[in-house]
Amino acid sequence: MKQIALILSAVILGLSFGYFTHGLTFSSLVCLVAGIFLVTPSLFKFQVSDVAIIKDNLPSVFKNLWINYLLLTAVALAIGFASQDIGIAAALFLLALLPGGGMVMMWIKQSGANVKLGFVIFMLNLLLLLPVTLIFGQFQNLFGGWFPAPDLTAVSDMSAGNGVKPLAPFMILIVFPFILSRIALKFFPGVVTFTGKHQQLISKATMFGIVLYLFSLSTAQLLFQVGIMDLVKALVATSAFYAVVIAVAIFATDLTPNGKSVFWHIATRYITLALILAVFSVETYGATFILPIMFAYFIQIGAAGFLAEREGKTKSGQPA
Repeated sequence: MKQIALILSAVILGLSFGYFTHGLTFSSLVCLVAGIFLVTPSLFKFQVSDVAIIKDNLPSVFKNLWINYLLLTAVALAIGFASQDIGIAAALFLLALLPGGGMVMMWIKQSGANVKLGFVIFMLNLLLLLPVTLIFGQFQNLFGGWFPAPDLTAVSDMSAGNGVKPLAPFMILIVFPFILSRIALKFFPGVVTFTGKHQQLISKATMFGIVLYLFSLSTAQLLFQVGIMDLVKALVATSAFYAVVIAVAIFATDLTPNGKSVFWHIATRYITLALILAVFSVETYGATFILPIMFAYFIQIGAAGFLAEREGKTKSGQPA
């Protein structure tokens, strides 16, 4: 519950700061901060040889892949089409393509899941970031004809650029942290030891700072500029998407350690990364694009506390 309160405090403080100051401008340095302080510490525990456990856990790995990248993307498209708003549809599609997240390993450890399998799936999903951003970059070309043209009047000066640049997030969030982790392991073991002892604190502080910054951006102030019906539509669409996501996660997995590892990678989305990527595309999809990702913070973090109680049990129903 402390983690939930921490993130929600960052969201509220960021929105409040932006509301009274008209918001900050986006800096791509936030991606570098995320790469160094969120991804790199996790990689200290990763050895290339760990990938070998995939062959012994193929059913779990395939379940993660087909549910997240086929089933849930189809669900996102269906709900997005029903909304008849390309901004909402694109945001849900982006969320569907980004399973897991910065807090997923914490939930995996707390629920008695298979930590090693959970981490390998986490790394696999991160490695798919490049094709994911390439696919998302084609959303407007592939599906734009399904929707009315977005209203772009409120976002002309708020974007960080036209569309997601696929290679940049992959390099900053995957390649650079991996190289940095190998250097630290070889030449700076003291840094690795210190990070291991204080990883939770580093992770929480970094997450708080990034979320506070992202919700302080001028882009986040679009929340106060859209109509009430757009807010309601986005909230209903995002809630419907998460209802399906959580239902699929529950019915597709069991309470074994392996099942729990897969469960958390289906039930949660990498919403902080989604918000970072969203800043690059808001100029394309309009003000409503940012809304589902904002609502996702409240829905996912709120639901995670209740889901943790279910996942904290063993297959026989006793506490883990």
